[in-house]
Amino acid sequence: MQRVYTDEDFNDAADQRKRVARVFWIVLAVYIALAAASLIYYTSLPYKDKMQSLPKTVMFISTALFVVFLFLYMGIKYHRINKYYKMVYYLSEGLKNVEENYFVGFELNDLQKDSVDAISCVFKTWSYKKKEWMRREAYWDVEKRLPPFEKGDLVKYVVQSNFIVAYEIEEKAEKQENENEAVTLPAVGEEKPVVF
Repeated sequence: MQRVYTDEDFNDAADQRKRVARVFWIVLAVYIALAAASLIYYTSLPYKDKMQSLPKTVMFISTALFVVFLFLYMGIKYHRINKYYKMVYYLSEGLKNVEENYFVGFELNDLQKDSVDAISCVFKTWSYKKKEWMRREAYWDVEKRLPPFEKGDLVKYVVQSNFIVAYEIEEKAEKQENENEAVTLPAVGEEKPVVF
């Protein structure tokens, strides 16, 4: 089977997370140093000095900038990197499900699964309970190159948290001479095949 994620992906996500956290700690240290310097300067001034408004103004402005930084940097950037890191971590630890279905196509819409951007891989699967073909979606990481699936391919794949972790093309679809011809899936049981 072709693996989608490697150990390097986890290491890259961990390194990126550390770099982003390091920038946060540096900015926090600068903010705390500025606050301490402003407090020391303010307490060293004589009573009712004209310069007492300077450290207050500096702290008001720096606090506003720090809060904006926290929201934009930690609330958006770090949050997304942390979610991706957790997703890659869970791929090695979580429960996996192996399935074998016929590939229909990709759906390129704005899709996020646990704050990770994804592309929908649509498959047709046979439901033994309902005795009909059902639609099955599995997610593909946007940062990865799309797999070489073609419409009608029989694909065996491993999913964890509905993300494709590994895949193997069991059977290639027959090439159609006319592009307008439909791909026909083999019948299961006594049901008629589904035509896409």
